[in-house]
Amino acid sequence: MSLEYRMLAFLALSLGVMFADSRFDYLDRVRFTVAYLSTPVYWVADMPARASSWIDDVFVSQRDLIEENARLRQELLFAQRELQLLAGLASENSRLRALQEASQAVQGRVITAEIINVSNDPGSRRVLINRGAHNGVFEGQAILDAHGLMGQVVEVLPFTSWVLLITDSRHGTPVQVNRNGERAIARGSRGDVPGLELEYVPDTADIVVGDLLVSSGLGQRYPKDYPVAEVTRVFHDPGQPFAQIRARPLAQMDRTRHVMLVVPDDEVIGASNLELIQDFPAPEADENNTQTDAQGGL
Repeated sequence: MSLEYRMLAFLALSLGVMFADSRFDYLDRVRFTVAYLSTPVYWVADMPARASSWIDDVFVSQRDLIEENARLRQELLFAQRELQLLAGLASENSRLRALQEASQAVQGRVITAEIINVSNDPGSRRVLINRGAHNGVFEGQAILDAHGLMGQVVEVLPFTSWVLLITDSRHGTPVQVNRNGERAIARGSRGDVPGLELEYVPDTADIVVGDLLVSSGLGQRYPKDYPVAEVTRVFHDPGQPFAQIRARPLAQMDRTRHVMLVVPDDEVIGASNLELIQDFPAPEADENNTQTDAQGGL
């Protein structure tokens, strides 16, 4: 048979097989077997590409790894710093919101300030705020935080002022028991732990642990009925005419940074018309009673 006839025969056979496969799917099993047998060929053909990729991964330079590690550490440090800043801003925002809510309960105008320093004198409890004479601050001005009374201004500088805290032993605060109106003077304790002691309270006074002490408003220096402290200890000595009463200040002396300075509506700002009230007299003389007291008055 000639070459032409054989080609025509193979062509006809191919067309017949293609027609039969398209109509009756006779060659599905044959194609599956051929594909199964050709898999190793494809795997061998792909070996150069896979080997090249593996070599690139294995032989990455140590310098590249060190640089990438340093870059990732730096990015982690920046991320942690931003996280700390966000946490600090959230905490400060919460404190400012509490301060704003507390200012609504104070009669008169308030000036916000920030504590920027603390006195290093172990015998004095004073803080420095970032408001001074240029901001209208005057001596004797009451200082509050969002939780309670803090103290009063005792020294005014051009742009800063020193504040004497109510926990200072030289400071006396006129207070009253919120429950029954019992009045007393709360003086800063002389111990190492900041606190308050009620002076010259009769042994028969109705004051118990847990009572809330608020400013009485006597002396017109502190806003009336603003929280001051909570009674923590009451001791009655049968041989003494006065009870020993201690209280915990409600103001966050060691934690707060933002405070309020109270400007009464009828106050004329100026140090010339203000006087610090003298020390509350004690029945027994001692060397501390000769010092002038920056108390709010009776």
